Amino acid sequence: MKKIIGILTAVIMVFSVPVEASEASLRGQPEELYRLISAGNYDLFTNYVDGYEMFVDRGMSVDTDYFGVAAVLENETKRIEIYKQNLSGISKSGYINYSNQFLKNTADHYGIVQQTEEIGGRSIQITAWERNKLARVSNDKNYYVCLEIQEGSNVYTIFVKSAVPIAENGGYRYLAENFQLIRSTKSGFIRMSETIPAEEKGWNAETYEFYQKYFNDEASLSWGIFEPDVDYTGYDTLYGYERTLDYIFPVLLSYTEVINTAPEVVKNRLENAYENGKVLELTLQTAHASNNMIYNLLNGQYDSYLYEYASVISEFGHPVLFRLFNEMNGDWCPYSSYNTSKDTMLFKEAYRYIYSIFDSAGANENTIWIWNPNSESYPDFNWNHALMYYPGDEYVDVIGLTAYNTGTYYSGEKWQSFSELYDNLYSDYCQWFSQPFMITEFASSSVGGDKAAWIDDMFLRMQNFSRIKIAIWWDGCDWDANGNIARPYFLDETQDTLEAFRKGIRSSWNVDVYA
Repeated sequence: MKKIIGILTAVIMVFSVPVEASEASLRGQPEELYRLISAGNYDLFTNYVDGYEMFVDRGMSVDTDYFGVAAVLENETKRIEIYKQNLSGISKSGYINYSNQFLKNTADHYGIVQQTEEIGGRSIQITAWERNKLARVSNDKNYYVCLEIQEGSNVYTIFVKSAVPIAENGGYRYLAENFQLIRSTKSGFIRMSETIPAEEKGWNAETYEFYQKYFNDEASLSWGIFEPDVDYTGYDTLYGYERTLDYIFPVLLSYTEVINTAPEVVKNRLENAYENGKVLELTLQTAHASNNMIYNLLNGQYDSYLYEYASVISEFGHPVLFRLFNEMNGDWCPYSSYNTSKDTMLFKEAYRYIYSIFDSAGANENTIWIWNPNSESYPDFNWNHALMYYPGDEYVDVIGLTAYNTGTYYSGEKWQSFSELYDNLYSDYCQWFSQPFMITEFASSSVGGDKAAWIDDMFLRMQNFSRIKIAIWWDGCDWDANGNIARPYFLDETQDTLEAFRKGIRSSWNVDVYA
């Protein structure tokens, strides 16, 4: 890569607050988290939360929504994301290598440069790469460079994406040449989401009524289930559960994959559920592939499929809980930024694009959108934080939570109670999100502890989480590489587990029972 050295002129101490910061203060976001000072050809950006200052391009807007996770600056041709990452439990090289695994996909990523440079008296790791521009992304910024600066036990990651080659857009050395640590004087800030009133969402009457029944502030907890037999052999197993438990599950979880699940199959599942008095939590994912489907999707390759998928939902006309690309902060998901240039904006672009397709097809009139990260991020780095994937308030009706007690089948796993899984998660989400919550899928394994006792405790603790309106038990299992059951999540694994669930539902605040 051609190196362009930024020539830094004397700092002119003229205080400059961008328009965006003033607008942010009107939304209750603390303007004093940072400052921009005109500095000749650049602005001096000072971050009082993470404790550093550096030169950035003149006139960039500053997004303060998630200053507890990242600083984000942007102009028409460039976006800069700055992350402070503590290296507890991992080396700098381990952090960089784990973060850059996407570069193994050389079909989608090319022009790769990885080198160490001396900049500003420091040895800085530089990684640069490119990808093709994406047809469905307006003003796509497809040229990347990432600078890793180690200071003590922290690495400061400066992630840059540009609409034109980096060398033609100011280079990158200026970002690090005068990077300096300062004393951190402010606490991190996370903007709480704003809920769009239900009557303003444009839902049809039936969908509005469903939302009001199950997700209004006063609604009590309802239960749903993932029962794999439903999609393939029918409802007999489910009805057996409902008779045993004396409870009618109003919501069923169903999985679909881009291209691999025909729209006709989606139509049949929706109609079968409706005929049996159920609403689907319809999940759409992408299949694992050697190249990443998100790039193809944002190139318009799957437009016809997505429009047909959305048309099926629109023509169905009844309420649908729609969960798009769940657990996106997990490295096992092809649509995670772990696989797409560490660029969480690409997930948001894909999410918003599919939302626009639903809108044009009329599907949003009966679709309730669920945004659902995993409870823990893998890798657990700030650039992969769940909040960096949040697509925006207008695109999210319900916040999904997912955390499993996976048991101890695999080395390194530990038995976790419901409280250990959900207490902190729920507390954080209550501070970050104003929308109602839903546990979109969860369960407990039986390997490593007493599953029936876990269920008893779960029902007891769940009563403290009044903002969780629906919870879906995942009645299945995970298999190991040899085809053995590694994590049995079956509800009827033993008579004790089934009885614990029956007792919990019967003694709780639920109202729908088997007639």
